[in-house]
Parts: sequence; C-alpha cells; structure tokens
Amino acid sequence: MSKILQVKNLTKKFKGFTAVDAIDFDIERGEIVGLLGPNGAGKTTTIQMLLGLTKPDMGCIKIFGKELEKNRSELLDKMNFSSAYISFPHRMSIRENLEVFAKLYGVRDWRERMDKLLAMLEISDLEKKLFVSLSSGQRTRCF
Repeated sequence: MSKILQVKNLTKKFKGFTAVDAIDFDIERGEIVGLLGPNGAGKTTTIQMLLGLTKPDMGCIKIFGKELEKNRSELLDKMNFSSAYISFPHRMSIRENLEVFAKLYGVRDWRERMDKLLAMLEISDLEKKLFVSLSSGQRTRCF
C-alpha cells in the first residue's frame, strides 16, 4: 500500500502549553482513521495543522509524498475535510454560501462548478433555501 499521509514529530505549543506533543503516524491508501481523545487532547489542533491552517512548531507533514508547507495549495485541491461542527451562515441560501467560499478560495469557473456540485450532491432543488431551514441530512450534503 502507498502512504497518503505521513506525520513525523508533529508538535504545537501555545504559550507554554503543549497541545500536540511529537506525534507520529501514517495513513495508507484505503484506510479510514478517526482521532479520539478527551477535550484538550490536541485533536482539533492536529487537524488544523494537517489542513495548513495552523503552523506546527516542529515536525513534518507529507501528503501524497509532498511536504504540506511547500505544496499547500496543490495538496488542498486534492483534499476534503468534513466536520459535524462546521456550519454555514444560517441566514444565507446554499448558493450564496457556496458563492462566498468559491470567491474566498479563488475557484475558477465557480458558477459552472457549483451547478455540477449541486447536481452531483442531489441538492440543486435546495440552492435557494436558507441554510437554517434545512434538515440535518441536507446540511451534511452541503459540506
């Protein structure tokens, strides 16, 4: 199997508090992995570092064999992250929310891509509905 993700000596400290302490792990193609632990164990900080949102104090992250720090934009184009705790602004429609994110991330041909995505996720009929009015399942498909 090939390694999709390699994490070596990953460490993050906040003002003297060590949130993530020299962790190492690999994920192989086809594996499904979950991060479990009590509040304050460093799960969210680890995910933020894996997405390049937080810079590690020490360690190396390789995704698809490439260093995240040097290839972040290219690698993020090949990744997805979903969380039960993410939410769109409630008083905006699905289309409005997706448009904001498309512009924020510089998505080219965002209108065409958005139409394809809405169709693929079978939520084209929901695009004008406010996020607050959607069921839990419909909200999940929007992420």
